[in-house]
Amino acid sequence: MQGVKEKAIQLLKDQTVDRVIGWRAGEFFYDLTPGCFTSAEEVEKEFVYSVFSGANLSKYLIAESRKGGKVGVFLKPCDSYSFVQLLKEHRILRENVYAVGVQCDGMCDTEAIKALGAAGVTAVTEDGEDLKLATIYGDETVRKADAEQSGKLRKQKLFHCVPPRSYTTDGSQSSLRKSMSGGRESKSAPA
Repeated sequence: MQGVKEKAIQLLKDQTVDRVIGWRAGEFFYDLTPGCFTSAEEVEKEFVYSVFSGANLSKYLIAESRKGGKVGVFLKPCDSYSFVQLLKEHRILRENVYAVGVQCDGMCDTEAIKALGAAGVTAVTEDGEDLKLATIYGDETVRKADAEQSGKLRKQKLFHCVPPRSYTTDGSQSSLRKSMSGGRESKSAPA
């Protein structure tokens, strides 16, 4: 998950985009909320990307892409599906969007963490396959897979997470784009 904040800063400093849609801290560490950032300084102070960045940012492009100027947006693989659908419905002005595909290794759920027996959690940091929990009672470690939304919801047969791959992006790690139809890959210049 490293590099997302740095990419946002770079896009604004290079004037590739006029603003960036990302996540900012809410009242609690797990309460990340979508936000629009207009300066590198604002990104540096307020931008957060973590295992709690679950909000789908593509829907915010409906309004932001019509404001003029170019808007950068970070899309997890599952977000890219709604992004493509909004494009098909002509609800997003694609020429005003710079989409960056970000890797997602699963989003975590505070209820799943509580169900694991953790109480009084004040902070969570990712450490490979584990989550380090800071609690008012001391530090704990849990397996990330046990605290993920997808694991909890998959057991309820309500959710199926897609592989960690982004579609239709301008700023992904690879210069390859993967077509939504048929899974074909084709080289393409950024829009």
